[in-house]
Amino acid sequence: MMLRIRRIAVVVFAVLLAGAAARELTRLGDAAPWRAMDELPDFYCAGAAVAGGASPYTYEPLRSCEHRVNSGSGFRARFFAGHPSFAVPAPQPPYDFLAFALLSRMPFSAVRPIAVAAILAAVALTVAALGGLGISLALSSAALALSTAYVELNTGQVVPLSLLALTLCGLALARGRDALAGVLAVIVAIEPTAGIPVVAATLLYVPRARVAAGATALALLLISILLVGPAGVERYLGSVLPAHAASELRFPFQYSLTYVLAHFGASAPVAIAAGGISYVVLLAIGLTFAPRSAAALARRELLVFVPALCAVIGGEFLHQEELCFAIPALLVFAANAQRFRTLAAFALCLLAIPWILVWSTAQLILPSLFVCFLILNRLRVEVWAGIGIFCCIAAALYALELHPARLPVPAASSRVYAPDALVQSEWRDYAAARATGDPLWFAIKLPAWIALLAALATAARMSFRPPPASAPSPESLHARLHPPQA
Repeated sequence: MMLRIRRIAVVVFAVLLAGAAARELTRLGDAAPWRAMDELPDFYCAGAAVAGGASPYTYEPLRSCEHRVNSGSGFRARFFAGHPSFAVPAPQPPYDFLAFALLSRMPFSAVRPIAVAAILAAVALTVAALGGLGISLALSSAALALSTAYVELNTGQVVPLSLLALTLCGLALARGRDALAGVLAVIVAIEPTAGIPVVAATLLYVPRARVAAGATALALLLISILLVGPAGVERYLGSVLPAHAASELRFPFQYSLTYVLAHFGASAPVAIAAGGISYVVLLAIGLTFAPRSAAALARRELLVFVPALCAVIGGEFLHQEELCFAIPALLVFAANAQRFRTLAAFALCLLAIPWILVWSTAQLILPSLFVCFLILNRLRVEVWAGIGIFCCIAAALYALELHPARLPVPAASSRVYAPDALVQSEWRDYAAARATGDPLWFAIKLPAWIALLAALATAARMSFRPPPASAPSPESLHARLHPPQA
């Protein structure tokens, strides 16, 4: 009788919370994410530069194009109108600009709905791919709805395409299609931060993927050379990446170790060097944990999911948009490791919420609580543990609402930048002007950092726990992790 009453109470609570969350989303108005797509103009203009035979990394023609296409009544358009020297870099690898070079032949107004459709399709296909790995559609949808679909629509980022390649790579590995996995592993490098560890893991642990991965990497290199020339590729690797990491040392939207150290007073060289070292160390940790976690759960997709998780911990340059790369590994842990389910569910709830966006948009509080409820419910977390997690997150969200997000808005700059200088020369000044000493801008990142460390701890415990008495033999385990090619 009590069990039946509890189930009815859960259903009633879920229906009420879902209705309230849906009502809040309808009240977003101009704050709806597809109305923002803040960084899409930057990628579009970088593509237009490539199509015109210019560099996508220099102040001009990027600045002129961005001022032309950023129109409307939103904050970003108003900021561009009032800051003639303002420009935003597009620090992507050259091969990313192929699609944008093609899209730049169309008016920007026609590109926006295409980008919306592409992002939503990528997230939907990611959910479907996770379903192929045994993750329930409701669980993966809850984990990705705000953290990925909403966030990436808000920024107009290419991250969802990289995340889709990652999940499809894991699915290909799980089904023994190693050559396809090799192709997909390299495509993850649409976002190099996650792509480098995934490619490294594939080359190390999936011998039958090496030829396909090498051929795909060569294809991307050739595309890059055709688009920007050898000098452009060299400039991206040798100048753009270091300059961009240095430009955002204290940018409030950063999640990197470099940002943390700079926040506490470390010099720029020390903060940048430590961030770079942390990325290499966590790359090594991810490559160590990956085969052990995969063996412990007999889940071959963890060979690439765990390195992707480690890629978004620490580093020199990391934003909210990239945190979704930790979610596939957490979903597999939560769905397959009963012993660590509560910890994984807690981390998933924290990562499923885009904390900075919720802080600045109160209408996202109830939707955030709803996705948290779905995650806890679908994973069947023990009742009191689930209630505790839910109430702690609710309290944190409403406490933040009492202290709304504030950032200084820089005044228009009179500084003149050389047309052939990297855009980062201007972006560094803008990012420094937006820096803040408000401790809440540091505290708002704590939930994501806690979630990432909890995910890393789960991977570590999976990797180093002693095998059960019924553990399979090394021969049978090798066969399960290296199935015959389909």
